[in-house]
Amino acid sequence: MGEMVLHFVEGTVCVNTGGIVYIESYRHRIVFHMTDGIYHIYKPLGEIEDMLSTDDFIRIHKSYIIGLRYVRAVSGYRLTLEDGTVLPVPKGRYKEVKSRIVRQTARTISCI
Repeated sequence: MGEMVLHFVEGTVCVNTGGIVYIESYRHRIVFHMTDGIYHIYKPLGEIEDMLSTDDFIRIHKSYIIGLRYVRAVSGYRLTLEDGTVLPVPKGRYKEVKSRIVRQTARTISCI
């Protein structure tokens, strides 16, 4: 995990990437769902994706990037995070996402 400085709507923040639960694109802005709160930024999701470690994050949907360490379960084209958030996984990406999560996660998760 690393750190990056981002200029959010809420102000400039030094982000510990280990605290990023998931990132979503919503109405032309990016919403960072972090362990310590929610932050907003106007930047393309692809640009944010390029800044993150491919070992720790995966884009599961055109609108979502998730922190692999926060995955609880993957089933029925849905991904459940440790905080209970359920995100969609498109059929075209499901096999790749499921495989990646199983490979990259050291802890046990439910994959159906």
